[in-house]
Amino acid sequence: MNLSNKRPFFCAAVLLLLLAAVQSGCEQYSPAPVPKVYGKITADSSGCYIGAFVNGNSNISSYETLIGKKLACVMWYVSFTQDFPVSDSNAVIATGSVPCITWEPWRYIVSDEAYSLQRIIDGDFDAYITAWAAAAKAFKYPMFLRFAHEMNGNWYPWDGYHNGASSAAPAKFISAWRHVHDIFSSADATNVTWVWNVNAASTPGDDWNKADNYYPGDSYVDWIAIDGYNWGTSGSGTAWQDFDSVFSSIYSTLIASHPGKPVMIGEMASTEDGGDKAAWITDAFSKMRTSYTGIKCYNWFNINKETDWRVNSSGSSAASFSSAMTPSYYISDIPLN
Repeated sequence: MNLSNKRPFFCAAVLLLLLAAVQSGCEQYSPAPVPKVYGKITADSSGCYIGAFVNGNSNISSYETLIGKKLACVMWYVSFTQDFPVSDSNAVIATGSVPCITWEPWRYIVSDEAYSLQRIIDGDFDAYITAWAAAAKAFKYPMFLRFAHEMNGNWYPWDGYHNGASSAAPAKFISAWRHVHDIFSSADATNVTWVWNVNAASTPGDDWNKADNYYPGDSYVDWIAIDGYNWGTSGSGTAWQDFDSVFSSIYSTLIASHPGKPVMIGEMASTEDGGDKAAWITDAFSKMRTSYTGIKCYNWFNINKETDWRVNSSGSSAASFSSAMTPSYYISDIPLN
C-alpha cells in the first residue's frame, strides 16, 4: 500500500498520541491539590453577626426558625479533656454557620484547688495543645476560639482569683494565653480567630482584677469580647438591670483601650424574673444598632439553666426577639476569607 498520500494524517495522529501520553504522564505525577486554609474572621462594617449557644447542634434549625434568621455562628464549650471537635465543627459548617468554640482549660483541677495557669506556662499540656492546633488547621474553615473566658471572675480555675489573687495573677494569665497562641502560630493555624473574653463585671472588684489587666496584647488578640447577663431577681442578691447597666461601662473602657478591635458579646441573655424581658430584648438590640456599633457579633445563651435564659421563655419574649432580628443590621452570613 502506498502511504505517501496519507503521511500528513499519519504524522498528525502520532503527534496526538504523543501529546496524550505526555498529558497523561503529567496528570499521573502532578501533586494533589492542597486544601485551602481560610483566614481569620473579620467584622462586617454594616452590622452585627448573629450567634447563639443553642445547647447542641440538633437545636440549630429550630432556633433559627424561632428567631426568623440563620445563625452566622454557633457557640459551644469544649474542655481540655476533649480533642478538637471535628464532627461538631463540620456539622456547623454544613448549616452555613461558623464555629465559635469556647475552649475551657478545666483539665488540671485537683481536689484541694491548688491548680494554676503555671502548668500551661510550663508546657505540661504542650503535646495536647499542639495536636489541637494541628486539627484546627486541618479543619481549614474559619472559626472563633474563645480561650479561657471570664478570667476576671472568681469561678474558673484559670481566673486571677484562683491564680494568686494579686497583681501577679493577670501577668500569669497573659503568659499562659501567649504560650497557647504561640503554639497555634507555629502550627500555622491561620483560620483561628482569637477572642479574648472578659466578664462585664470583675469579681472581686479590686484594682488588680480589672479586666484590661489581662489583655495579652494586640498581636495575640483578634476580637475582644464581653459576657453579661440580666439576672433580675433570679439569684440571691441580684436585681433587674437594663442592657446599659450590664454592658455600658466595660464596653466604653475596652473600645477606648483597644481602638480598631471588633467587639463580640460572647454570652448574653435576660431572665424573666423581676421585670419585662420582652422589653429588655427590644431595648438591647435597638441600642446595639445605635449606641454600641463596635459590637460586631453576639451570642445569645439559649438554655434553661440557672434561670430560663431562652429566647422563648415566654411568648412575648420570643416575639420581641424575632422582631429585633428583622433589621438587615443583624447578619446571618460570615464570609469565608
